[in-house]
Amino acid sequence: MNILPFGLPVGQKLLRYNLIYTIAASLIALICISLLSVVLMHQRMREEFLLTAKTLAGNLSDSIITGDLRGVQNLTLNATHDKRMLSIAVFNKDGAAIVAWDKGNLLNPDGMKTVELSTETELSAQLTTMTIRTPVQDSVDVRGHLYVEISQTALYLHLLLILLAGLPFALASAAGAAYLLTKKHLQALQPVADLASVLEKSATLNDYSLRAPADRIRDFGSLHTHCNLMLARMESWESDQHAEARERRDMENRISILENHDSLTKLPNRHYFHKLITNCVEEAISNNEMMALMFIDLDQFKTISDKLGYDVCDQVLIAMSERLMEVLRNTDTLCRVGADEFAVILPAAGPLDTVRQLAERLLQALRRPLILNGSSLLITGSIGISCCPLHAHEQRLFLRNTDLALQAAKAAGRNTWRLYDPNSTLPDRETAQ
Repeated sequence: MNILPFGLPVGQKLLRYNLIYTIAASLIALICISLLSVVLMHQRMREEFLLTAKTLAGNLSDSIITGDLRGVQNLTLNATHDKRMLSIAVFNKDGAAIVAWDKGNLLNPDGMKTVELSTETELSAQLTTMTIRTPVQDSVDVRGHLYVEISQTALYLHLLLILLAGLPFALASAAGAAYLLTKKHLQALQPVADLASVLEKSATLNDYSLRAPADRIRDFGSLHTHCNLMLARMESWESDQHAEARERRDMENRISILENHDSLTKLPNRHYFHKLITNCVEEAISNNEMMALMFIDLDQFKTISDKLGYDVCDQVLIAMSERLMEVLRNTDTLCRVGADEFAVILPAAGPLDTVRQLAERLLQALRRPLILNGSSLLITGSIGISCCPLHAHEQRLFLRNTDLALQAAKAAGRNTWRLYDPNSTLPDRETAQ
């Protein structure tokens, strides 16, 4: 199983805590073991020195009874071979000292005070020494008293040795235990880490289709199940939001199409025409580039409508708009601005000859015979043309001049085009080249 790397903050924190606690536990265990060892050693020393004192007291009884002072001294000095001995004093049955030895030196017993004899062995222990008082007796009576003082420094040396020897082992054991514990903890936390990784990717990539791997052991209860359920709900919500956004955009597009396009011919309508002509006029003046505007009106269209009906008129309008589109360039825009009126916006129109030739081709396209319901119809149109900024710099005047040119074309007998001429009330017809 993969486990979390120790380099993560949680891994470092767990390792630090485990190391602290295992070191503390190891030191406490080491101290407890050391103290227990000292207690056991102290008990052994107590028993050992009691036995030594009693044995010495038993050996001294004969020498004291016979008054053999040298024998008492020899036995006392033999006992001092044990380096733990600090002092020994032997008293007779009157409580007077007969032999005294202290830290390697024999003392003059005459100056020592007398002691009261006791038939019981007494043992007392101080911080660094242990004192034993035991009677020197035979089978009949108490013959004297033995006083022994022993150093307990060996106990502290033993304790220090155990601590110094056990400390590296305790620290190494604590470090190993901390590592293993941290590894086990991180292994136990792996399901949470997988879950956190999935949530992080989901939040970063905005992808709510991701799912956390199943926690089969269910160490954390239903955490993974509920998180996956939350992600599923968020995915569903996001899908609903996207669907709603798409529907809203589609609705906005449909509304925009309805607002800006003619429902019959699918051409841009008058509303769109006025927005576009404003931009084109501003751009033409800003770039000092000539644009052209054409108003196209179908001749005698009301007579056709009255004679053939609205259905046929609708087909005529669709056919005429298609014919006009076939002639125009990709950069030109054809709009339906009235019942039988069209407008053509020509940005970057070029020389006037190009505009005149285009007008002539538009008229030729309109006047081609149209076959509807087995009947042939002849449809003509009139075209008024003006250019910006040649004929006007302001939009309102530009539209007015184009409309005047259209009226001039109609006054000239229709089925023709006129270019606006500011010097003539009814401009002469321009011949297409």
